Amino acid sequence: MEKDNPFKKVGVPDQEVPKDLKKKVMDDINSIQLLLEVTSLFSSNYAETLESFFKTKKPNNNNPNTD
Repeated sequence: MEKDNPFKKVGVPDQEVPKDLKKKVMDDINSIQLLLEVTSLFSSNYAETLESFFKTKKPNNNNPNTD
């Protein structure tokens, strides 16, 4: 007894996606993209900022005005 592969039936025959479902999916994708961009905006330089905050400055021996 041979079983049919259900994945071979996916997309056959071609069917049009309902417009309301397509709009909902595209809106969800746009929301996720916006969230990723906002997250990237606030966290892209987080490691670099922490590193520069805790990095100690070396004294400049070439400047005669340092105390």
